[in-house]
Amino acid sequence: MAQFNVSSLLHKRQFRYLTGVTPEIFLQMVDRLRPSWERLCRRKNRSGRPYGVGNLEDHLLVMLILYRCHITQDFLGLLYGVDKATICRALRRIEPLAKRTVGVKRQIRVTEEEAQALLIDATEQPVQRPKHGQKRWYSGKKKRHSIKNEIITTEAGRIVSASPSAPGTVHDITIRRRGPPLPKGSRGYGDSGYQGYQEDHPDFDMPYKKTKNRKLTNEEKEYNHALSRFRVRVEHAIGRMKKFRILADRYRYPRSRHSVKFAVIAGITNLLAGF
Repeated sequence: MAQFNVSSLLHKRQFRYLTGVTPEIFLQMVDRLRPSWERLCRRKNRSGRPYGVGNLEDHLLVMLILYRCHITQDFLGLLYGVDKATICRALRRIEPLAKRTVGVKRQIRVTEEEAQALLIDATEQPVQRPKHGQKRWYSGKKKRHSIKNEIITTEAGRIVSASPSAPGTVHDITIRRRGPPLPKGSRGYGDSGYQGYQEDHPDFDMPYKKTKNRKLTNEEKEYNHALSRFRVRVEHAIGRMKKFRILADRYRYPRSRHSVKFAVIAGITNLLAGF
């Protein structure tokens, strides 16, 4: 067994810097994943070779280091004394379990009290330039190829919905309309990117926009400022998610797997915030 493993790192001061979570949150995630992991192991051919990176704890460690540090799979393989393919298989093994157990779903599930204020925002992340279909991924806003997701939080900051990843050309309101509607009786708060969503959900607040022939009144400017101060909670949630560098740096893994990583990190962010 390689010297680089959970038992050698869990109680070291650098553990949180390396993984993005505390040892307590790490063990909590292990407890949640354990039943699904044991079912996976029972389905595995008993005569087959053992998993290259070790047990559940080491699979989770590999995933968290990748998310937090955004290093290459070759680098992770070097740490564990295995090849890149073994790391890739480990990630494909643990990520679906983490998404089902810890990840934030797309469906919005909130209490009646939480539904009084749902804060919505979208975030873009640069991706490597695709070899094919470059125009589909080019963001006119960011002037680069990007991938986009939407999150919804409560007033307290709990992330209650994470959208599938969409190409950079897709507009914010299009992502919102593709997803589940806001709960009946809820009140939503968005930015100007959701202009027109009032037709879908009447109780939806967004800032006033000035036009070529009309300037904003003082009252409208004060309203926009108050709304921005209120909506900063969803911006803070996005900022906490982007402490995991895989969502902040240029994304270089298969785009088809981005949704899984985004949902899992949203769930980890909730755990770190005490939700």
